Amino acid sequence: MPRGDGTGPTGQGTGTGRGRGRGRSGNFGADPGGHCICAKCGERVTHQLGKACFEMNCPKCGAKMTRE
Repeated sequence: MPRGDGTGPTGQGTGTGRGRGRGRSGNFGADPGGHCICAKCGERVTHQLGKACFEMNCPKCGAKMTRE
């Protein structure tokens, strides 16, 4: 776009690039370490490998945990 008005040439590439990490969202495949935090009372516990934080209940108040 030489003048910035959208009249420039069309792309000449093959369109076979790898992209920049699109398609993955959320916290899938997070590191095995880290902590789970209670959104209600703030209690923080070590994340257990193989178990998602949202499946755990807070040991202090019983609310669902979330990943740090």
